[in-house]
Amino acid sequence: MAKASAFEILQMDERTDVLASLSSCLLCVKNCDQDPGLWKWAILSLHSAVQGGMVCHLSGTAQLGALTKKSASDWLDWHERDRRGEIKRIDCGTNELGMPQFRIAEGYGPPPERLADTRELFKRLGDMSKRIEPGAGGVVEITLSERESLQRLHGLRNKLAHFTPKGWSIELDGIPVMFLDVLGIIEKIAADPWPFRHMDEADSIRRAALLRQLREELNAIRPWAE
Repeated sequence: MAKASAFEILQMDERTDVLASLSSCLLCVKNCDQDPGLWKWAILSLHSAVQGGMVCHLSGTAQLGALTKKSASDWLDWHERDRRGEIKRIDCGTNELGMPQFRIAEGYGPPPERLADTRELFKRLGDMSKRIEPGAGGVVEITLSERESLQRLHGLRNKLAHFTPKGWSIELDGIPVMFLDVLGIIEKIAADPWPFRHMDEADSIRRAALLRQLREELNAIRPWAE
C-alpha cells in the first residue's frame, strides 16, 4: 500500500500567502551565502510578500480595492444586476439540511478578477485619492528610500520571472539594504489593524517572527553590502 502523503490539501488565502512568501524568503536569505542563486528566489518571494501585503491592505469589505479599475467596475455591475434579479440561477434541489441549492446559469457568471499591477497597488497604498474602494487600511507613509527599493525590486522580479534567452548579471551589492527597505513597507502594513484582522493568533505570532528573523538575517549580512 502506498504511503499517504502528509500534504494532501494545500489551503491558502491572501493572508497565509504572505506568510508562505515570507517563509520562503527567509529560507533563501539564510542559505544564499552558500548558494548565491538563491537570491533569485529571495527576490521573487519578497516581491510576492509585499504585493500580497498590499492586496490585504487595500481590499475592503467588498474585496475590490486591489483589482484593476475595470475589473472592480465589472464586479460592481454584476452585483447590481444580481440585486435586480437579472442573474439566472438553476434550481439544484436541497442539501442535507433541506436548504435550497442553486447554481448560476452558463453565461451569467461573475466577471474574472484581475489584480492591479504592483506599481498601481503601491500608488494606492500611499495615496487615498488613488483608492477604488473605501474602508480598507489607512494610508501608509513611504520614505523615498523605500519607494526606490520597491521600484528596484519590482524591476528585478520582472526580469527573473520572465527570463529571456540571454545572459545578464545582478550586482548583489546593496541587495540586503534594498530588502530591508521593502521589509519596512511590509512591517508598516502589518502594523495597521485592517490587513490581517482575520488572521488567527498563531499565524499573527508567526508573521511577527518571520519579519523579525528576516530583518535579523539581513542586518547580519548588511556590512558586506556597504
